Amino acid sequence: MKKYKAKNGSIQFKPCLEWLMGEIESDNNSGFCLACGSDAMGVEPDARKYECDSCNARKVYGCEELMIMGLYYSDQGVPDNRSNNDYGDISARE
Repeated sequence: MKKYKAKNGSIQFKPCLEWLMGEIESDNNSGFCLACGSDAMGVEPDARKYECDSCNARKVYGCEELMIMGLYYSDQGVPDNRSNNDYGDISARE
């Protein structure tokens, strides 16, 4: 996962494209917390603002929703839909 700066100025996390695609293909209703970077299970594909079991923030999104929103990154030359403000690789998903 990588850190990025949200529109409100807070630092959040986004997953890598490869991890997202794997979760979507496995069809196990996974999600991702933008606040802490934790995985979430039992999340609907279009989930938005679910509460995170790890940090209690309402920042869990379904994997498909993250794809639509462009909240991912790729190390394989596939650009994401966000700005190029990269705040470092913290390598939990690679």
